Amino acid sequence: MLIEFSIEGQRQLVRRFRGIELSAKNWKPVMKKIGMDLTKTFSGPVFETRGKEIGESWESRTKSYPWPILEKTGRMRKGFKFNADDSSVEIYNIADYFVYHQSREPRRKLPRRVMMKLAEKQKNMIIKRFHETFIKKLQARR
Repeated sequence: MLIEFSIEGQRQLVRRFRGIELSAKNWKPVMKKIGMDLTKTFSGPVFETRGKEIGESWESRTKSYPWPILEKTGRMRKGFKFNADDSSVEIYNIADYFVYHQSREPRRKLPRRVMMKLAEKQKNMIIKRFHETFIKKLQARR
């Protein structure tokens, strides 16, 4: 007994996926969106929630500190930038003292206050951006 299967529209489907493969080489637009989303998150909700947005907690060392944590000049909050290309996005902070807060090195005076971290919420946003882009590319091939 011979059982045979066929998929209606198989050639069109294969052509559509080949087109996506070719058009998927340039991910720069989605990388830019991800860079913008993450820099907004790191400079906005992360500061407003004292790190809780990314699953961290910034404790104050002293009750008499007159400014919100990490906001004496605003340089660090405003210092998030990104570079995007076809296959990656790099996010960084231009404040020279940023690395000391982010670092895992042992501490004596300066507390660790993580500002850049991918928690579930940020990971889901990245996946969503790729999903949206992939769907648009698929629909454009029709």
